[in-house]
Amino acid sequence: MLSLDPVVVVALVASAFVQGMSGVGFSLIAAPVLTQAIPGAGAIGLVNLLALSQNSLMLWRVEGNIQWGLVRRLLPGLIAGVALGLLLSSLMGEQWRPVVVATSSLSSLGVLLWWKPCGQRVGAPLAALWSGTVNSYGGVGGPPLASYLIHLDLEEGDYVRTLQSCFALLNIASLPFLGLPQVSVLWLGGAFGCILVGTLLGRFARRFLSPGSARMTTVVTIGLVATVALGRALWALFG
Repeated sequence: MLSLDPVVVVALVASAFVQGMSGVGFSLIAAPVLTQAIPGAGAIGLVNLLALSQNSLMLWRVEGNIQWGLVRRLLPGLIAGVALGLLLSSLMGEQWRPVVVATSSLSSLGVLLWWKPCGQRVGAPLAALWSGTVNSYGGVGGPPLASYLIHLDLEEGDYVRTLQSCFALLNIASLPFLGLPQVSVLWLGGAFGCILVGTLLGRFARRFLSPGSARMTTVVTIGLVATVALGRALWALFG
C-alpha cells in the first residue's frame, strides 16, 4: 500500500489551490508528481479520480450555468480523444511515462499561454480531441479546452462550470480503462482532504487577486513543478 508522503501532500494542496483560484491547473501540477511516486497507468487513473473530486467541488462551490449546448458540441471530439489517448497509453513504455507526462504538462502550459482557437467549426473539435487525448494518456488535458472556452467571452461562473463539467466527463470516461493503483481508504481520504483544503484556499485567494495575478501565479506554479519533474524523470532514466 502507498503512503501519503509529504511531497504528494504539497503537490495536491498546491494543484487544488491553483485550480480553485484560476479554474485550471490541477492535473498539470498533480500528474507530474504522482507519476513519479506511483508506477504504471494507474497513476493517471488516480490523478483523474482526484481531479474528478476537485471538479465536483468546483461545480458545487461556483455559481453559474453549465452551457450544455457547448458541452454537446465538444462531446464527439472528447470521445474520440479519450479513445486515442487510451491507445497511446497502452503503447507507452512505463519507464517513459514520467517524462512524457512532465513534457505534456509543459506543452499544455504553452497551449494555455499562446493557443487561440479560431472559429467554432475548427476550434471546438480540435480543442476537444486534443484535451481528450492528452487527458487519457497523461492526465493533463485541460488547457486546450480552457483556451477554447476562455475565448468565447462566457460569464466567469458559466466558464468555470462548463469547463469543470467537460473535465468531469473526461475523467469518468478514462477511469475504467486506466484503473487505479493499490491505495487505502485512509490514503484516499487524506488526498481528498488535501484537495478540499487547497480548493477552498484558492477560492478565498481569488477574492484578493486580479485575474491577471491569478493567471500569472498559475503559470509560474505549473512551469516550476513540471520543469523540476521533467528534470527528475530524465535523471532517473539517464543519470
